[in-house]
Amino acid sequence: MQNYITRDVEAEIEKWLNDREIILMRGTRQSGKTTLLMRIREKLLENGTDERNISFVTFEDDVERIKFEKNPKEYIAFRIRAGRTWFLLDEVQYVTDIGKKLKLLFDLFPDAKFIATGSSSFDLTTLGKFLVGRVVFIDVPPFSFTEFLRAVSPDYERKLNELRVNLHKSKVPNESVFLPDLNGFLTEYITYGAYPRVVLEQDRSKKKDLLKALFATYVEKDVVSLYGNRYRDSAIRLLKTLAAAVGGPIKYETLCQQSGLKYNEVKTLLPLMEDSFVIRIVPPFHGNLVTELRKNPKIYFIDCGTRNYLMENFETPDFGALYENFACNALSKYGRLRYWRTTGGAEMDFVIGDPGSIIGIEIKKAGRTSRSLTSFIENHKPKTVFIASKDEMSVREISGCMVFTVPLAYL
Repeated sequence: MQNYITRDVEAEIEKWLNDREIILMRGTRQSGKTTLLMRIREKLLENGTDERNISFVTFEDDVERIKFEKNPKEYIAFRIRAGRTWFLLDEVQYVTDIGKKLKLLFDLFPDAKFIATGSSSFDLTTLGKFLVGRVVFIDVPPFSFTEFLRAVSPDYERKLNELRVNLHKSKVPNESVFLPDLNGFLTEYITYGAYPRVVLEQDRSKKKDLLKALFATYVEKDVVSLYGNRYRDSAIRLLKTLAAAVGGPIKYETLCQQSGLKYNEVKTLLPLMEDSFVIRIVPPFHGNLVTELRKNPKIYFIDCGTRNYLMENFETPDFGALYENFACNALSKYGRLRYWRTTGGAEMDFVIGDPGSIIGIEIKKAGRTSRSLTSFIENHKPKTVFIASKDEMSVREISGCMVFTVPLAYL
């Protein structure tokens, strides 16, 4: 495929490619799932698979969807060939009762390999119920910062990977003359976001137009189809309010007032918006139920460009909130994220791990030790804490805890 950008998730896909399990790639619209499906087809052909043994179907095509829904067994049997047959099924969320149908096909056709994509409105709860033990879910988010560099400047991707490896080996951050350049790329990344089509577009005005179109598609195809027309405007107002609240615990009263929704409606919509890969919900971490907050979560956006579109601000974005949002997305691959805050106001932006084996991550413009960081160390005795700042690097010990200050771009 010409100008194809290799995705980090490909290694996980290849791990399951020759096993029986259905591979389901899920993620927000326009995150690159269809392109990955086409890339899988290309690799199969390169490895000698007969083209007749590969069936690519998109269920955005209503004609194909209706035929499949009417008789999935006949539909697949018609395309089965001798040996293994590969079925690459795109946008399966449009198919009624897709979980039940895939279970039937998995059981009926042992020589068939099903690889599917599902976008935001995918009913994963229902699907998972039917496909227990038969499916592997693989998330396909927008470009990571590494993938972003791979797309716009491969030389800097190699340099960033080299700096990360050196940091991992030496445990001591070393300054690099290339850090200002990496920070420039990071600013671009958190301003216009990580959707592949937006990243590859060089005209900034067109980037904004693409983000507008992406959001409109989400509203019409997911908000309206999932929540109904009556929630359309309210959901948009809710997302705009969340965009302004990035970095702090949400206040349900404010969300209700600004969106016009009731408390129970907001509580219902937030997890659905997370399931549709638009936001991330980060709950509080608490070891002491008396002094530590344990109720309201923080909200971040899967894509910073979408957040800036909702804020109607690309020229002078709030970099403090965006750095924290970037860190949330970058750190999510390491495990469940939570945040820590006490009733007295001490705070750690992100916590990974469980009591007894936690790591704290603080996002700051400068790498100075804060009272909040000291309080976190005193209360939870972590072995490691990271301060992610724009360009400072250092390592020091505080009360038996190693505190590393590293550039945000290294996350």
